[in-house]
Amino acid sequence: MEEILKKKIEDRTAIVGVIGVGYIGLSLLEAYGNAGFQLRGFDVSQERMELLNRRKSYLNFMPLTSLFKLMDEGRFKASSNPDVLDDADILVISVPTTLDEYHNPDLTNLRAAFKTVRSHLKKDQLVILQSSTYPGTTEEELLPLLASENFKVGEDFFLAHVPEIADPGNEKFSFSQIPRIVSGITPRCLELAAMLYESLGCETFKVSSPKVAEAAKLLQNGYRLVNISFINEMKVMLEKMGIDVWEVIEAADSKPFGFQRFNPSPGAGGDCIPIAPFYMVWKARATKGPTTLLDLSGHINDKMPLYTFNKIAEGLNEKGLPVKGSKVLVLGVSYKRNVNDTRESPAIDILRFLKEHGAEVEYNDPYVEQLKRVDMKNTPLDYDKLDKYDAVVIATDHDSYQWEKVLKNSSLIIDCRNALGELEGTKSKVIKA
Repeated sequence: MEEILKKKIEDRTAIVGVIGVGYIGLSLLEAYGNAGFQLRGFDVSQERMELLNRRKSYLNFMPLTSLFKLMDEGRFKASSNPDVLDDADILVISVPTTLDEYHNPDLTNLRAAFKTVRSHLKKDQLVILQSSTYPGTTEEELLPLLASENFKVGEDFFLAHVPEIADPGNEKFSFSQIPRIVSGITPRCLELAAMLYESLGCETFKVSSPKVAEAAKLLQNGYRLVNISFINEMKVMLEKMGIDVWEVIEAADSKPFGFQRFNPSPGAGGDCIPIAPFYMVWKARATKGPTTLLDLSGHINDKMPLYTFNKIAEGLNEKGLPVKGSKVLVLGVSYKRNVNDTRESPAIDILRFLKEHGAEVEYNDPYVEQLKRVDMKNTPLDYDKLDKYDAVVIATDHDSYQWEKVLKNSSLIIDCRNALGELEGTKSKVIKA
C-alpha cells in the first residue's frame, strides 16, 4: 500500500498538512513548499492564521515570502479550522510541549493534536510526530489512538517520529543542511519517512525505534542544559574568587580539542532547552532511573534570574539606592538575540522580580512590542536619555543595540551577556552578571 504514497512523494503530488504552525511548523512548511509539495497548515491560534492569510509573518526573522507566494498560487491553505487537513496525504505534528507547575510533562497540546490526527486519518496516510517528548510517546500514546484490528500501522497507515531540530535565528544552517533522525513503527514506516525527508535534501540518520529518536532529541537538549547550567555556576563561583569568568572562558577555549564553549547568561530560555530535558526526568522517575544531574541543572537554571536581580540590587546599593523607587531599564527580553520569541525567557522573571520589589522598571526590545505575562509594553530607546535610569540591564544582546552609546550614557550597567566586553570605561560603571 505504501507504493501509492511513495509515488505521490516522488512526483510531489502529496499534500502535506502541518499541525502547529509556530517556528518549527513554519520551517517545515517552507521546506515542503520549496520542494514542490502542496501545503495545509492548521493552528489553534486564530490570530496566527489570520496573519498568515493576510500575508503577514508573526516571526521577525522569517519573512515567509515563499509561503505567501504559494498562498497566492492556491498551493498553501492555512486555517484555525482543522477541516483544512481533510485532503492531506501526510500529517506532521509540530505542537509545543510544555511542563506543568511541578515540572512534569503537560501533554495537553500533544493529545489535542493526536485527536486532530485521528479525526483526519485515512488509508495510505503518513503521520509524523516531530514535537519533543519523552521516550515512548509515539508508541504508547499516539499509536493506540490511531491503530485498530481493522486499520493496521505499516499496512493501512504509517507512523514515524522525526524529532524537530532547529536553532531560531541561526542563518548558518538551512532546513536541508540539518541531518534528521528518522524512526518508524515498522520498516515500511521508517522507509517512507526517510524518503520524505530525503526529498527535502536532508541527510537522514535512521534509528531502530521511535523511542531511540525521542531519547536522542532529549539527549541533545539535556546536554545543552547541563553545560549552560555548569558555566552559569562557574560564573557565580569565580565571581566569589574575584576572577572574570569571561577571561577564563577565552583561555579555556584555546584548547583545540575536548572543549566546547558555552557562555554565561541570565538563564536558558526557549521552548526546548529548559523544557524537554524534564520529559526525560519524568520518564526516568517512572522507570526508577537516576535524575540527579538534570534535576540540579534545572535548579541552577531556574535560579539565574534571581542571581541577576541580586546583582542589580547590589549595584543600586553601591550608589546608595534601594531597589524600591529606582528607575531600571532592561534591554532585550527575548530568550536569545535577534528573535521575538520570549518563551521561557529569563528576562521575564528579572522584570517580575524588579516590579515585585517596587522598582520603576521599563524594557526595550526591538522585536517585542508587549509582554502580557508582566503587563508591560516596549519603551522606545533613546540613547541620549539613558542617564535618567538608575540602572540599565543588558538581558539579551541584540545586534541592533549600539553598545558604545549605552556605555557612554548610562550611570550603571548590569551586563548579563558580556555585550560591552572590554570597551574602554566599563570598569567604572559596569557589573558583569
